[in-house]
Amino acid sequence: MTNLFTKLSVATASLTFTLAVIKADPAQAFTFRFNIDPTASFISSYTSSPDSVPFSLKDLGINPGDTIKLDQFGSFSPFGDPTNEYYSSMWAVFSTNNNLLPSSGEYNGATTERVPGAINATLLNGCLPAQCLDNSIFYISRGERSFSTAVVQVPTDAQYLFIGAADSQFADNVDSNRDFAVSISSVTPVTVPEPAFTLGSLVFGVYSIGLRFLRNRQKAHSI
Repeated sequence: MTNLFTKLSVATASLTFTLAVIKADPAQAFTFRFNIDPTASFISSYTSSPDSVPFSLKDLGINPGDTIKLDQFGSFSPFGDPTNEYYSSMWAVFSTNNNLLPSSGEYNGATTERVPGAINATLLNGCLPAQCLDNSIFYISRGERSFSTAVVQVPTDAQYLFIGAADSQFADNVDSNRDFAVSISSVTPVTVPEPAFTLGSLVFGVYSIGLRFLRNRQKAHSI
């Protein structure tokens, strides 16, 4: 009896471990983290600023239809004061290409006039208050709204992602410790049973096999 359950328990543990590995699927899991220059912009602003650098989704192994999670980290000063870096709002927009038109030199609101390939995305956790704008731009974080994450489905035909500080003037932004950053992570849906359920099912199966073995053994001795 003891030997039987010892051997079967080892087999059960091995099978459970295999299912756990299948669930993790490391080939599809990734997390990238990038610093974001708060002086760069993909919208028009009152002051001249560097252009935001578009992220190539293909280079990151991200395809249209994939679900990704964007997390914002760190903060910067919106008024050029390195002793008071408190601002952390960040926004993004998907695009069919990496074209970014010149700034008009005026702030016309958070519009996509400079991003000719801008396309809408679906935020799977819903648009939190004031997180989604009407022109394809969505906030990853917005300090006064107390969120710093966006779970989003990459739209069809999307090839690039622009990410930048959410502001109206950019030249006076300061990030002295360079901690203003974004992480881009994969989100993989669960397609196999939870480990606890799987283990419970297998233990029940092991118990049934062991009981049947003992009954057959007793029956054979009684003949």
